[in-house]
Amino acid sequence: MATAPIRPLELDMLCQKLDADYAALITGTGTSPDSRRSNFLSKAIAAFVIHEAAGVTLEEAAAANIDGGLDHGIDSVFVANDQTIWLVQPKYKESGSGEPELDDMSKFRDGVTDLIEECWGRFNNELQNRCAAITNALNTGICKVKVVLSYSGTAVSDDRKDIFSDLERAFNGPNPGFLRCHAYGLTTLHDLHLDGISAQAIEADVELTDFGHTQAPYRAFYGRMDAKRLAELWVQYEDRLVDRNIRRFKGATTFNAGFTETLQQETEHFFYFNNGITFLCEAINEQHPCAPHRESGRFRVRGVSIINGAQSVASAAEFVRHYPGRSIDDEKVMLTLIKAPVDGLFGKWVTKARNHQNPAQTANFASLDENLERLRQEIAHLGFDYHYRPEAAAIGAKAIALDEALKALASLQNDPRYTVWLKSEPPRLANLESVEYQALFTPSMKGAALTNAVLCYRAIRALVVGYEQNAAARSQKKLIYRHAIHVITTVMMKRLKQRINTAAAIGATMLFALTSMPLDQLRQQTFDLGHQRLTFQGPLACFRNQGNVVTFIANLMVAYFALTTDQAIASLRNIQNSADAYPRKRLLDYLSSRAPQL
Repeated sequence: MATAPIRPLELDMLCQKLDADYAALITGTGTSPDSRRSNFLSKAIAAFVIHEAAGVTLEEAAAANIDGGLDHGIDSVFVANDQTIWLVQPKYKESGSGEPELDDMSKFRDGVTDLIEECWGRFNNELQNRCAAITNALNTGICKVKVVLSYSGTAVSDDRKDIFSDLERAFNGPNPGFLRCHAYGLTTLHDLHLDGISAQAIEADVELTDFGHTQAPYRAFYGRMDAKRLAELWVQYEDRLVDRNIRRFKGATTFNAGFTETLQQETEHFFYFNNGITFLCEAINEQHPCAPHRESGRFRVRGVSIINGAQSVASAAEFVRHYPGRSIDDEKVMLTLIKAPVDGLFGKWVTKARNHQNPAQTANFASLDENLERLRQEIAHLGFDYHYRPEAAAIGAKAIALDEALKALASLQNDPRYTVWLKSEPPRLANLESVEYQALFTPSMKGAALTNAVLCYRAIRALVVGYEQNAAARSQKKLIYRHAIHVITTVMMKRLKQRINTAAAIGATMLFALTSMPLDQLRQQTFDLGHQRLTFQGPLACFRNQGNVVTFIANLMVAYFALTTDQAIASLRNIQNSADAYPRKRLLDYLSSRAPQL
């Protein structure tokens, strides 16, 4: 007689957690108590993953559920504030053994594909109620998609993993972080559970120099702290130091690279370049005697949680680890200690406030470019206002924003990578020190040319958006117009280069007369080419992929510029030179130079 498998202790602990957190928030469905129980636990696992991984409330995680008919394997959908889309398929098995069925995995993959390609008619009402938020996220250019299989077993076979790998390859072009698949088995779920219950209150000694304090309405101390001591705290406690909603160190981001560079090259300026750290503490005890005039003081803090500046602390520890020969003994960081419980109302307020007070985006630093002030002055002579500073509001037809200028100039480039970056990585173009930014805002750029580029960009975009709005709902035509808008714009802008480079601003009436009919022809040719090429791939995946975009733009320009009989093109198609700045450079440069001017 076969022995029944032993139910894992980890599964019992997880189920107790799910009952405690979600019994009042989630209702299981089914025809029997067992089926309702299994359905509840499956929904609760999905909510548990979103709560822990996305850092949202229990209520938000539970509300993400869309389980039911026509969910296509996607049981929970959540769009986070950072434009990350979480798609979860949970599979609960009472025994805690086995793995997801291959058919379920395939269904999940197809459901994810349909969702990203915005085939809303294939989904239930619960999903369709979220389609606006999903579409907005997908169109931001900074969207990430997290595809999560959460299951109560402990293994996934290679054929299941291959399904996830195929999905990642289908959607990840030049931005490999757009879509990532994760399998959370029982071991991972148990680790997430322990992560939430095992963190005991941290007690540590910190020393501040030149410190000040306030006692009401909340006790707080602020002053300079050794960066080395912060690094030591991170090595000792790591993620336990960080509040659960923002607890993960982000790794090699642009910020962390800048932090490390400051420690390496600007040591004496480190204190001035760093924004500082904030600790929430359950208790703050002064260790007497403190130095007179508050030159220095030692404090014993308990229940410490970093609510702002975790990247600085972790980066300091990473620097010490990677550069053991480099001393940071003399480096200081501004530290604020606030006595308030992390889970209390005030603790939540201050956490939110200190993490959302006008964060400096990369584009903000473009205001340091003196070239932009020269352009502003030139543009003012044409009767337009160029608002390149982040605090300036660009309103009205005569106002030009930096974001518009970046997109218009990127659309003028022969390099097709700019077209892809506009779709997948727009912040890349706003980095003052990047090669991409410097190629857009050259010292020779004229204010009139920038103004005309923006006016042309606006006119083209308005017409293409109109094409999309007039296309049938959920049709391939609508999606092609939406996701190929940068391709259409960059091809059309090539026909307007002579007009753009004139000394006077182009009038709106003339611009409409110039572009409306030629753009209508380009629209149709774009759709025809897209309909021909997109048999096995959706528009979003196609126009995020650099290889696809290079081929598509080249073929579109050949057709639209009437170059099908040009003898030079065949030989240029076969030239691949690793020394070229971008793929098919010679072909694309040649096609761009042959654009018939309007």
